[in-house]
Amino acid sequence: MNKNKLPFFVLLFALLTQASTLSSQSLQMLPKVGLGINGLDLSIEIPVTEKITIEPAVGFGPSYDFGPMDGLTSKVSYHWALLKPSVHASMYGKFFYNRDKRMRNDKSLLFNSGNFIGAKVKYVSKPLTNDDYYWPTKTLLANLNWGGQRNIGRYWNYSYSVGLGYGRNLDISYGTFYPAFDFKVAYVLPLFGRNDW
Repeated sequence: MNKNKLPFFVLLFALLTQASTLSSQSLQMLPKVGLGINGLDLSIEIPVTEKITIEPAVGFGPSYDFGPMDGLTSKVSYHWALLKPSVHASMYGKFFYNRDKRMRNDKSLLFNSGNFIGAKVKYVSKPLTNDDYYWPTKTLLANLNWGGQRNIGRYWNYSYSVGLGYGRNLDISYGTFYPAFDFKVAYVLPLFGRNDW
């Protein structure tokens, strides 16, 4: 090989490597404020590998009650009163499985858009104020789910999930399975140098 061509090929290889890195649209760190059927939260989605993120969150939302009564609707109770919220803290792991296909089809990958399989663990406190209509309890929730998230323009995203959960009443040591679902719209905060595409 001619010595004059070697620097050219090294430079070309470096440029192609950089271009492939930029076009791969790897997962982004996303600090966000979300509002959905499971409450209001502040979270940050953190990439841990090319296809996996973790999302710690804290916020306010509904309280839950699990008890040893007959029938699924009697065993699981969901209470959402705006003036009587519970505090929650959660950790959500997501495995994104279709982002390469989305990129090949020229679909947006902004704000970690894609479908995922997730696992979530959530602690829910007793309501901050007393409620006379039901027995408020401390609850631990765990669920496996399938879902997706998409961007809405340049500053917002939404996510949805459905799956199977297990709820544990920490006050009376009782647990049961329940259908788990979520829908949330979030504003992506301009921290950590959010790219405005």
